[in-house]
Amino acid sequence: MDSRFPYSPAEVAKVKMVQFGILSPDEIRQMSVVEIQHSETTERGKPKPFGLSDPRLGTIDRKMKCETCMANMAECPGHFGHLELAKPMFHIGFMKTVLSVMRCVCFNCSKILADEDDHKFKQAQRIKHPKLRLRKVLDASKNRNKCEGGDDIEVGDEDTEEPVKKNRGGCGAQQPKISIEGMKMVAEYKAQRKKNDDQEQLPEPVERKQQLTAERVLSVLKRISDEDCILLGLDPQYARPDWMILQVLPIPPPPDDLTHQLAMIIRQNEDLRKHERNGAPAHVIAEFAQLLQFHIATYFDNELPGQPRATQRSGRPIKSICSRLKAKEGRIRGNLMGKRVDFSARTVITPDPTINIDQLGVPWSIALNLTYPETVTPYNIERLKELVEYGPHPPPGKTGAKYIIREDGQRLDLRYLKKSSDHHLELGYKASSL
Repeated sequence: MDSRFPYSPAEVAKVKMVQFGILSPDEIRQMSVVEIQHSETTERGKPKPFGLSDPRLGTIDRKMKCETCMANMAECPGHFGHLELAKPMFHIGFMKTVLSVMRCVCFNCSKILADEDDHKFKQAQRIKHPKLRLRKVLDASKNRNKCEGGDDIEVGDEDTEEPVKKNRGGCGAQQPKISIEGMKMVAEYKAQRKKNDDQEQLPEPVERKQQLTAERVLSVLKRISDEDCILLGLDPQYARPDWMILQVLPIPPPPDDLTHQLAMIIRQNEDLRKHERNGAPAHVIAEFAQLLQFHIATYFDNELPGQPRATQRSGRPIKSICSRLKAKEGRIRGNLMGKRVDFSARTVITPDPTINIDQLGVPWSIALNLTYPETVTPYNIERLKELVEYGPHPPPGKTGAKYIIREDGQRLDLRYLKKSSDHHLELGYKASSL
């Protein structure tokens, strides 16, 4: 028996719900074991403190123990650190969602642009599905080029029948058209007409089109109230829109291809901080911020359309987080949904209208050949004895065992064991059952 997992009489809790969310900057700092400050991994042959191979993140050396959980290399799961970014940066995975939210709210006061009396907005409020609600609110807001409510609106009073001025809470500011260009967000103002004549009042060309920094977008998203977040289909407890802008970058435990990319991010972050401290010109700071944005984007996804690939010194493109998860060789399809194993065949495992919603059907001929080794314990010995008695050819509707694996590793094939004394089971043996 495995001594690491002794039997516990405690009742096993059942999972009722899984809640997904976005990590807030404070949560990232709280779960972090160290703030990473250096891009170097080693110093005098040892892992450098506050570097990418800090011993608190986990150990990659058989002789050393992890300084966080004091476990060895085999048992330490690894621990996350964090990097404080010199400036907020766009998260490439949330760009489209951020764009949708930015088009729904006022660029100046962060209130929802849609008119409360608009039938589209009223329709949106009735939708329970959050993702669909955001789409509907966007549909009701996207064509509005002014934040309503700056001017007072006259509403008739029931008692006096005199108009009473009521303010809707908006600021009356003109709204730009926001779009994404590569890894940048751009706000473009349309020409305004003068009230007296039909002549167009054009702002300066520079003012009409502005590049939005992640810092500017963050300031807009931070001002969105919790009530408006819910209307936009976001639960402020688990996923506020301002959390979609990176202020703190989680640093995963070492070691692999990503360490090279993280080292680049830390180096660029330090350069940007240094230039800000030294009072460098705005265009120089913008260039360094853009370079940091590139490295952070390619860390998440190194196959962005229209963007150059981040590479190792050898010229090999870096394998990003995205490419590890998606496609045939990724974690999902390559490792989780199926893998090559012994004593197995290829078949369709499928849901079926005649079985329960939480069940999957396996063809009987395949199911009879698939075995799973189960260690004999005081709690399952009676059940496993029954399976051994049934053997490899169980009666209809029953399952049986195919092998007995003794503690010394000897495997007994039940197809060829005729004596019932050979069917003897002891604690620690393994029964490979169907």
